[in-house]
Formats: sequence, C-alpha cells, structure tokens
Amino acid sequence: MIALPGCWDSGLTTVLDVLRTADAARRHVDRDIPRITARTVTEGEEPVPTAGGLLVPAGLTLGDAEALTELDVLVIPATAPNDPAGVVGTLAQEEVRRLRGVLRDWAIDGRELAAACTGTFVLAEAGLLDHRRATTSWWLGDLFRQRYPKAELDMGRMVVRDGPIATAGAAFAHIDLAMSLVSRVSPQLAEFTARTLLIDDRPAPSVEAARGHLASVDRYVTAFEEWIRANMERDVGVADAAAALGTTRRTLERHVRSRLGLSPYALIRRLRVERAQHLRRTTGLSLDRIASMVGYRNAASLRSALRAAARQATDAAR
Repeated sequence: MIALPGCWDSGLTTVLDVLRTADAARRHVDRDIPRITARTVTEGEEPVPTAGGLLVPAGLTLGDAEALTELDVLVIPATAPNDPAGVVGTLAQEEVRRLRGVLRDWAIDGRELAAACTGTFVLAEAGLLDHRRATTSWWLGDLFRQRYPKAELDMGRMVVRDGPIATAGAAFAHIDLAMSLVSRVSPQLAEFTARTLLIDDRPAPSVEAARGHLASVDRYVTAFEEWIRANMERDVGVADAAAALGTTRRTLERHVRSRLGLSPYALIRRLRVERAQHLRRTTGLSLDRIASMVGYRNAASLRSALRAAARQATDAAR
C-alpha cells in the first residue's frame, strides 16, 4: 500500500484490514494458501500524514528498489481532494510526480498495480491506463475522460481489471478492490473473508460492499477450488471435477477462465504446487511422499512442476 501525504484514511486502512483478515482466515480454509502480507510504502523515512491527521509509520521506501522487488502488487489508495481542481492539484505535487516514475518502471516489468477512486488518476497520469479498460469514482468520470482520452473508461463496474492493472470506483470501493486482490490468491479464501466481515447480522449500509462481493462470487469456481483441495492426492483431472460438480468441462472452463484468467488445469497445477511448497517448508517428509500427497506420480514429476512454477515466478518478477 502506497501511503501518499494526505491520502484518504479509510482507503489505506480498509485495504490493509481486509488483506490481514484474509491472511488470518487461511487457517480456516487451507493453510497451504500462500501468505498474504500487507506492507506500507512511503516516499521517505518520515511518518506520512493522512488527510485526517493520522501518521502512517515509515515503511518500505520508494527509493529502495531491491526491497520493492519482494512485493507482488502496488496499491494506490484514494487521495483526499473532493473536487476536480483538488485532484489536478494533487497530481502536480512533487511526491506524486516521483511516484509516477516508480510506477512506470514497475509496469515495464509487467508487475501488478491497483488503485481506487482518485488513486486511479495517478496511474492514468503515468500513462499506464492508455488503451486499457479502467474505472474511477463516479463524480470524476468527466474529468477522467477529458484528461485521459486514450483510456477506456468503464463506469458500469466497481472493479475493472485489464491485464496486470486493477482499478476501483468511489472511496468505499477500496473494500471491493481488496476483495478482488484476495480472490486472485484464492476465490474460496475471498468468500470466507467476506463472510467473516459480515459476521454481525445487523443491517448496515457499511457491509454492502462485502455483500456485493458475495453476490458476485462464481460458485462454480469456488466449488472447483474446494473440490481440488479435497481431492489433491488423487490422480484426477478437469473432467472428474466437472462431473463431481454436476456441470460440463466446457462450462467449468469458461467460468474459471473468466474469473481467474487461468485454465482449470492450470489452477489444479498451481494448487498442487502451493501445497507441495507448504509441506516442504513445514514437514520433514521426503519429496516422494509429498508427491504422492499432491497428486504427482513421483518426486521427479513434482520437481519438474516446482521448477516450472519457479520459472513463472521469475518471469513475472521481470
């Protein structure tokens, strides 16, 4: 999370809270789901004041390129201006100008970026939304179109993902953005997290964002992930999963690709590798034993899968 001076307090803290809730929820879903670690990134080593006067402790710094390589996604929360002139003024600030250079370098490497509300203007100002679909806060739509005519503005959805970049609408869309990030790790974990956030049954407008996520959950994808985790050690494939879920392979393929941008087979492979990596870190089991527990015939085939996953991770980091 990038903490800019004068950032919207809830924009920063909401995303951090959702991500930390999701990480704590992993033990209720599957402990081999990768850890979700939320960090703040500041320009320098001084605390950063928010719009409400809170002080965000200095975290990783934008100038520490080596430390930033450990991160998977940079998130820009809303800045505080509540009128178009204020948004334009924020974009002219020296901190934002320097941040744009960091974001461009990040994007050149093909790494993930996300922003909500007025934070989307920072991405657009850096030219990173040119020829991409994006959204922003409803009251800034006209300014966005005028200022960034090369971007394809989609005001019909709360969260829009185009390739490695996700954008979200108004200030309280930060929770939707955070849930979309969790869903990228595990749709099943995202659903559990949303239900955790809705633990109090009393009606309140503040829970509508989480309700919205639950309403948009693709039950096929969630059920598919749950089925894979429950049948990890068996030699099963996509056709077996489709039959168990009472659907066709083609339907399952369509839902998984639409929701995750992966083929069903790629998701099976990813979850098997995740569990194997978890078992290697937390147990003294042999690689042959781990292979049998995650659906591979032997240690050699598992090693091949682990090497392929490592290459993909390296390529993504580049």
